[in-house]
Amino acid sequence: MSESQYKGYWMVTNRCNLRCHYCVLENAHHQLKQELDLEGKKELVTHLYQLGFRRLTLSGGEVTLIGKSPPRDFLELIRHIRTFRSSDPTKNLEIELYTNGAFFDEKVAEAVKGVVDQIAVTIDSNEDNLLSELGRNTRKFPHYYEHILRVCQLISQNGIELKLHSVIGTKTHASLPGQVASILDALEDSGARIGVWKFYQYMSYDVPERDHVHAIPKETYMQFKEKVQKELQGRPLRLHFKDNEEMNDSLFNILSYGNAQYMRKQDSWSTSQRTEDLRTYSSMGDLFAKHDIDESLFRRFHELKR
Repeated sequence: MSESQYKGYWMVTNRCNLRCHYCVLENAHHQLKQELDLEGKKELVTHLYQLGFRRLTLSGGEVTLIGKSPPRDFLELIRHIRTFRSSDPTKNLEIELYTNGAFFDEKVAEAVKGVVDQIAVTIDSNEDNLLSELGRNTRKFPHYYEHILRVCQLISQNGIELKLHSVIGTKTHASLPGQVASILDALEDSGARIGVWKFYQYMSYDVPERDHVHAIPKETYMQFKEKVQKELQGRPLRLHFKDNEEMNDSLFNILSYGNAQYMRKQDSWSTSQRTEDLRTYSSMGDLFAKHDIDESLFRRFHELKR
């Protein structure tokens, strides 16, 4: 029997140029200082590969911001990841990148071509007022929606699969169903082609003042799901609706300082557990033996099925 292979979600950095109100980042000064440097990041990629990871999602924060002169360190990390590409699917390291497009220009697009298999961007609305309210419009990107449309066009022009994300909370659940078709139309008119659109139910971070602003009950999320399915019926893309239960059950976030965050059934965000630096484990069996990770749930969401 062949050895198991895994997919992992890696929050490469907590640095971000946006201030999305529904997001939680451990980005206090002392927390940012814990982040692995470039060599540490490269070592972590190598060790995750040795542990059997064959698909990594690079997320943040904003991944292209790593280092003192962005996107230099990001491009160096991509060059390192390229060494794990292979025509043999059992040896190839697949990469998905989450980005808000802060530094995604022609140079970066050319560098990630052939290394990054899929790029995901977030579009919660096509209305400037709401995007400003959510914290996606900033001084540098006063019109985030227009900016991300151009980024999507560049991604598609370089032959990279494109994925959309949306966070569904009190401010988006009523308006977004009426916008999804026009958002897709705008993307397609620009030459972009979408493979998957994932809709996340806002997840509680045990911060009552934030939850009060953004949290919606399961039934509201399900009503949203029905409306979107109706609006996009017949459109050639896959829809993924990720509710709180799935997010909690699947949680295994590889953090910016090399540890991983996971939840037990009795945990909430604030009581979620941490592993040691993943570079210290000799195998996934070693990791499972030292922590009360639900191995069956982990395998359900993170084991690759070839």
